[in-house]
Amino acid sequence: MVDVGVYTWGANSHGQLGLGYESELCMSPQRLAKCSFQPHNIRCIRGGGGHVLILDNNGRVHACGWNNRGQLGLNSTEECHNEFSMVPTEYFEEVPVETISCGWDISGAITLTKRVFVWGSNAFQQLGICQRGFMAVRSPMAVRLPRDEPAQRISFGMRFCAVLTQDQKIYVFGRLRVMDPAPIELDITATSLHRCNVMKIQAHNPNELRIASLVSGQNHMLLKCINLEAGGSRRIIALGDNKFGQSNAFQFEADVRQLAVGWTHNAVVLKNNGILLWGRNCYGQLGTGGFTEQHATPQPLQLELEEGEAPAHLHMGAEHGLLRTSAGQIYTWGWNEHGNCGNNATENLCQPTLLKLPGFAKLAGTGAGFCYAIVEAVEEHVDKTTMP
Repeated sequence: MVDVGVYTWGANSHGQLGLGYESELCMSPQRLAKCSFQPHNIRCIRGGGGHVLILDNNGRVHACGWNNRGQLGLNSTEECHNEFSMVPTEYFEEVPVETISCGWDISGAITLTKRVFVWGSNAFQQLGICQRGFMAVRSPMAVRLPRDEPAQRISFGMRFCAVLTQDQKIYVFGRLRVMDPAPIELDITATSLHRCNVMKIQAHNPNELRIASLVSGQNHMLLKCINLEAGGSRRIIALGDNKFGQSNAFQFEADVRQLAVGWTHNAVVLKNNGILLWGRNCYGQLGTGGFTEQHATPQPLQLELEEGEAPAHLHMGAEHGLLRTSAGQIYTWGWNEHGNCGNNATENLCQPTLLKLPGFAKLAGTGAGFCYAIVEAVEEHVDKTTMP
């Protein structure tokens, strides 16, 4: 039988590494001895400021770490949980979960029935509730979108929640300041939901442009768009704070396969396997080989993979990055104060560095200052570039 293990490293001040204790840092990958899921049965990993959610192949959610605002969804008032627990399925009305997301102190999920559930901090009405007594929600709560529109994706910033519906509308709860002037490709209007002010975003001409995906940084948001006339998904539109050039928008030479964001920087993986990053770079989080205040235009990641090896999935922490390759290798770079990069050191890294793991990394994930990897201790593997 194949041995599959969960390895974690980085900040552990809230027990978010699931090791059964709390500590300031963990500089090298440690294997979890106890968890509420089967390691071989994990679908995806998402991290927040000090908490982590894991979704298994049965549509069940598992949570660990910081819980000051109820962001674990366990209906618990304990400040931290340093081991994983499963979020009761009854909180999702016994419907399997399809996708999960984490913000700083907030969490969310979309079920197979395309309903949105949110929990955690509501200090800025980012859960879409403005009634008193709802500063924190400690178990998943269903949110009805206008006209009960089915949800496709959910994404969190520091103080906002954004939901993309199946008909390509975006609803933003909480605080996201859009710089003036707004992108001409979009119509942005104010509406209300459950007595909360909500921002509604949609394509100005839906016959020309379709919003396919969205990701959120600390105070900004990126949209991947498809040009319906020319075909392809080369257009990125940005909204929000632009102090470090993180809200600069671009048309790329190849289709965008994946979007990823940190707090104040962005990355794209193109379908030709190119990786480009832009925004803040004071911790080396752009992986360009140097430390600079910022790069306002996309810069190539300074990494050459072996022949036949390709990027599988890119993950961004607050100020650090992780790349998993089709060969099951993990590269990390950027902010490393808490051992985020897992290289048994705390100096920041300005260039991707290969991490030593005892096998093939089949899955990975990041939080603000920590990382996870699911590792198979086997010798031969097929190409897994399509895995999340």
